[in-house]
Amino acid sequence: MALVTISGYPCSGKSKRAAQLKEYFIAKLAEKEYDGPELQVNVVSDENSHVPRSTYDTSAQEKPGRASLFSNVTRSLGQDTITIVDSANYIKGFRYQMYCAAREARVRVATIHVVAPPDMCRDWHAKRAEEEGQGECSYKPATFDNLIMRFEEPSSMVRWDSPLFTIPWDEESPYENIWNAIIKGDKKPPPAAVLQRAKPPPNTLQTLTSTTQTIVTSLLQHLNTMPNSPTYRIPSPPAATPNGLILHLPPDRRVTLSEMQRLKRQYEGVQVKAQQSGGLAAAGNWTEGDVAVGFVGFLEQIWDTRD
Repeated sequence: MALVTISGYPCSGKSKRAAQLKEYFIAKLAEKEYDGPELQVNVVSDENSHVPRSTYDTSAQEKPGRASLFSNVTRSLGQDTITIVDSANYIKGFRYQMYCAAREARVRVATIHVVAPPDMCRDWHAKRAEEEGQGECSYKPATFDNLIMRFEEPSSMVRWDSPLFTIPWDEESPYENIWNAIIKGDKKPPPAAVLQRAKPPPNTLQTLTSTTQTIVTSLLQHLNTMPNSPTYRIPSPPAATPNGLILHLPPDRRVTLSEMQRLKRQYEGVQVKAQQSGGLAAAGNWTEGDVAVGFVGFLEQIWDTRD
């Protein structure tokens, strides 16, 4: 249903906002006036993704930590789930990665930027460290400063951060606006890069090469016996119809073996690239008849023999 990404400085109150949002969403889903689908609300955090604060000490540790968080997010995404991501999410590239995953899952997105002054965040962090003791719940001073310095602020001007809700530390969250965004907002279609490409049937390349070779061989044999023939009826198989397939030949010259071999390679190369790119040709049928029709059309287009 939706992905809600919470971003902000460390110790800026992101977890508090995430808990408040979850509570509000659950209350809205329980209202008698709500007539939408049955939904569950999940909070994905560093803690339940097994990402300790020490993960952010070095880039070598941070990369697998983000991968663990991302895996947890993608598992949570679904049409029956509101997923709230409670983490620093300070890198715009990572927010974009989650945005693409949300589009692939066909869910709505929203970003919440929790704003608090850096000095206030440091004071809150020091207070928490004093209460809970130094350990996995606290950042090293250098790590804390580095996270603030590297923070890439969300922007409503980019699609992966929109719609963006900026919430100062001392103001109430716009709960109703966020709720409307994830329930009534637009769903972006999956990007082309993540769409599943159509796979051709097995043995398509063998069918392609054998069919084109059969046509080339039989055509050249026909021209040896009837060199001035204006057309050639390709028999079935490989033609799809019992009456064969008519190939119109160049009227002013006789095709040669080298020309046919070159055109055969050219046609096969186009089809192979279409398969590899997942284009329309890869999604079509790949029987002998289909290849024969395509090859004949290609030859007539090259020779400009079509009406």
